[in-house]
Amino acid sequence: MHYVNGALALVLVVLSVLHLDDPKPALWMSLYGAGAILAAASLKSSLNPWTVRVLATAATVTMFLYFGGFFARAPYLGEAWYASEGQGGTLALLVAGFCMMPIVSAYSCRMKALHTHA
Repeated sequence: MHYVNGALALVLVVLSVLHLDDPKPALWMSLYGAGAILAAASLKSSLNPWTVRVLATAATVTMFLYFGGFFARAPYLGEAWYASEGQGGTLALLVAGFCMMPIVSAYSCRMKALHTHA
C-alpha cells in the first residue's frame, strides 16, 4: 500500500504542475498539492491518533472537492469530452478523485486499527 500511495502522491504532484499555464494556477496547484501532501503523510508509519483523524477527514474532504468539481462540470460535457481539447482540467479532477480513494482507505484502516487496540 505504501508504494501505491507514494505513486499517487507523485500523480497528484504531476497534476499540480500541469496547471502552471492555467488562468488560476495557485488555486489548482494548492488543491492538487494538498492531495499530494495527504498521500505522502499516509506513508508515515507512526502518527498520533488525533493526527490520523484530522488527516482522514482532510483526505475525505479533498476527495469530495475533486469529485464535486468534476460533477459541477459534468452537465456541460459532451459525449467524448475526455478526448476533447480543453477538458484536461475536468479529466484531472476525475483522476484526482479516484487517486484519493486508496489514501482515504489507508487512513480509514489506521483509524480502525486505533479502535481495535484501544
